[in-house]
Amino acid sequence: MSIAEAPALADAATLALNELAEGHSASVDFTITHDDMRAFAVISGDRNPLHTDDTFARSKGFEGAVVYGALLVAKASQLIGMKLPGRDAVWASVSMEFRKPLYVNQAAQVEGTVAGVSVSTGMIELKLSVRAAGKLLAKGQAEVLLAQP
Repeated sequence: MSIAEAPALADAATLALNELAEGHSASVDFTITHDDMRAFAVISGDRNPLHTDDTFARSKGFEGAVVYGALLVAKASQLIGMKLPGRDAVWASVSMEFRKPLYVNQAAQVEGTVAGVSVSTGMIELKLSVRAAGKLLAKGQAEVLLAQP
C-alpha cells in the first residue's frame, strides 16, 4: 500500500479558496509519545539527551524529556495537509517560535487560523499556535499554496 492509499487520506478536508476567509480556523489535538520520540531520533539522527533521556533533561532544569520542535512543526503539517486547507495544500514557507517546552506524553493542540487569502496567487497565510494546559508553547505562521485544477 502506498502512502497515498492510506485510509487516513479519506479524512482529509478539501477546502477551496472561496471557502476560506480570514478568521477560519481548525485544530489538531495530539500527544507525542516515547515511541514517537524514538522514531524521530532514528530518522533525524538527533539523539540529544535533552530529548531522549528524562533523567538528563531533569538535571538541566526541565520536567522531563523535551519534545523535538520538529515534531511540533510536523503536527502543523498534519493540520495543514488534513484540515486547513487540507488535501490540496502544500507549504511555501513556515516559521515557528518556541516559547516553552512540550513534554513527552503531555496533551497539546496545534491551531491554525487564516490570516489572509490571495485568490490571484492561490496562497493562504495561516497563523499557527501550539498550546498545552492552556499555555502558549509555540507560535508561528505558514504560507500555503492551494493547488488548483
